[in-house]
Amino acid sequence: MAQFILSVTHQLYFRTRDKIYRIYEDKPWLEISQEKLADELSKFQQTGEKYMMVYDYQIMNKLDYWDAHPEKITKDELDFWHIYTLITEEQYLHFINLIVS
Repeated sequence: MAQFILSVTHQLYFRTRDKIYRIYEDKPWLEISQEKLADELSKFQQTGEKYMMVYDYQIMNKLDYWDAHPEKITKDELDFWHIYTLITEEQYLHFINLIVS
C-alpha cells in the first residue's frame, strides 16, 4: 500500500483543527497557511497531480483500529505511516510487535 500511495501521490498534507503541514519523507514537516494550501490544491486540480490529506482524527482512528484488529495491520501501510512520521517510533515498534506475535 505504501508504494501505491507514494506512486500516485505528489504531495502529502497533515491537518489539525488549526494547523496545516506539508509532509516530507524523513524531514521535518512544514507548516503552511490555509491560503498556501488553497493555492497548491488549485494547482493540483489544474495539472491533475494527486495529493493526500491526512487529518489528526484519522491517525487516532487508525491506531485504535490496529489495536483492536492487529491481524489487519500490513507492514507496507505501517511503514508508510512511519516514514512520514504520522506515528512515533514507539507506536511503530508497538505495532510491529503485534504483527509478529
